[in-house]
Amino acid sequence: MFRTCVLGCALACATALSVGCGKDAKPTSKEESVKVHKAVLTGLDKSVDDLKAKAEKAAGEEKTKLDAKWKAAGEKRDAAKKKLDELEKAAADKWEAVEKDLKTALADAATAVKE
Repeated sequence: MFRTCVLGCALACATALSVGCGKDAKPTSKEESVKVHKAVLTGLDKSVDDLKAKAEKAAGEEKTKLDAKWKAAGEKRDAAKKKLDELEKAAADKWEAVEKDLKTALADAATAVKE
């Protein structure tokens, strides 16, 4: 139950960030953006770990499917982490473009965990 809640929160945050929650929801600085996206990434980490644990407990064909899903989700999570690192290093006048790519990567990772 707790894992479902955490997963739901992570997906909701990733979706909200990728779709947008309105004018006031947009981070106003690079530092704020990094903070928000780190929190989303932490939720994704938990979701990927939960998926891995589920795959380890499964057997047969279900294990094969969950292993593939876990690996794909992990790769997308790693891609999102690289984008977050890029955001942290981005110049003050270019961080918003990097943030856009990061939002896409986070949404892709959230979808991979959910599917």
